[in-house]
Amino acid sequence: MLPDSILPDEELTDLCISQQWKVLQKTQGFRFSIDAVLLAHFIQPAARHRVLDLGTGSGVIPHLIAARNPDVQIDAMELQPEIADMARRSVAYNHLTEQIQIIQQDITDMPKAYQQQYDWVTSNPPFFPVGTGKQNPNPQIALARHEIACTLDQLVQSAAYCLKSRGHFALIHRAERLTDILACCMKHKLAPYRLRMVHPALDQPANLLLLEAIKDGKNGITVLPPLPIYRNIAKITSDKSTYSDEVLTYYR
Repeated sequence: MLPDSILPDEELTDLCISQQWKVLQKTQGFRFSIDAVLLAHFIQPAARHRVLDLGTGSGVIPHLIAARNPDVQIDAMELQPEIADMARRSVAYNHLTEQIQIIQQDITDMPKAYQQQYDWVTSNPPFFPVGTGKQNPNPQIALARHEIACTLDQLVQSAAYCLKSRGHFALIHRAERLTDILACCMKHKLAPYRLRMVHPALDQPANLLLLEAIKDGKNGITVLPPLPIYRNIAKITSDKSTYSDEVLTYYR
């Protein structure tokens, strides 16, 4: 990547994986968090599977999926043209244009060309319905955190539309939205299949969840062991040394 292709309000961020890939992020915009890392390690695509990431933002999830699954093809959709362009430049910087395609697209108005095309659909969507919580004045951050451009139901509907029969939908979300998520999945014929609750530490209540659902799948869900982020919530440091043993394996 040439120096002049990095805009003044952007910076390269190390993904801290063995491939030493970096992605562009806005210095004052929404920043990726451990949510993306957890989701990328939760999914289980097979070789030659097609994966679609909805609301990809800076493209972190496609990069992390590609790092673990070099034989899958990944499309990633982002509503905001400026952010989609930034993600596209990150893909080029990491020489991944043969594996990852960034598509600027409103996922609430999905073209027919994407119908039943994918084995997996992933998303780290906005967590908060409009009217709940404090909305950030930065429009890019607000779109990433609140369901301004796409509601939870619209997201699940689009995922179901794009999945092949027996395809997999996986997302990370707030634990308190579990009943909403399950209701949306059942409404759109996505059968919940695997659920893992994510805790700041094992002695703390879950604050996140990872869910996999199967299009046209059978009823019956496996609840996996809880995933703690930190060993001890009282001893968190700015580096990664206080992550739990499992989370540490996600990084190089």
